[in-house]
Amino acid sequence: MSTLLQIIYISRSTFNSTDSLNKIEPNVARILAKSRINNRKNGLVGVLYFGDGVFFQCLEGDEATINQLMSKLEADPRHQDLKVVSKKYINQLSFADWAMKFAPIDAKIGRFLKANGFERFDPYLFSEETVSKFLDELFYADDPTNAKGGSFLPRADVESATVQHSGQVRANLALMCSVLALVISILSLLAVKNLI
Repeated sequence: MSTLLQIIYISRSTFNSTDSLNKIEPNVARILAKSRINNRKNGLVGVLYFGDGVFFQCLEGDEATINQLMSKLEADPRHQDLKVVSKKYINQLSFADWAMKFAPIDAKIGRFLKANGFERFDPYLFSEETVSKFLDELFYADDPTNAKGGSFLPRADVESATVQHSGQVRANLALMCSVLALVISILSLLAVKNLI
């Protein structure tokens, strides 16, 4: 069994951003789309926030896979000043239902920043406690880019949802394997009878 890791990193973008309330910056939209494809393929989950030209991303999954991705991110010319602000082993995924959740710039995030003494989004100044509280804020944030909507699970239900999600994944995989075996059997039968 692989070791689950949660890593939170921050970085400054090298592109000129066009932050706007409840909208996604075009460069970030491309990064988000590619991340969702790659994360599904590699079994990673997480959340991404981008504001004031700064990325805040939490990644969860297999330790080796996350370490490989972090090496790529460190070499990515769209990021500078990349800094890991939290790295810990976890027993379960917090963002199991999102290949990459996106939290937009919105009034709720603005209130969080003001309540914690910040005029602008600058996670380089966040304490460890503020990083943790901001991650909780992102967990409950709405994701306007996801058809499911945003946060729909209270924190207490995360564990049961993770267990249900993994059970559903196993059931779906078993069903897909059965269907594939049936198709192969039918094709073999047709080939034997020279019908294909």
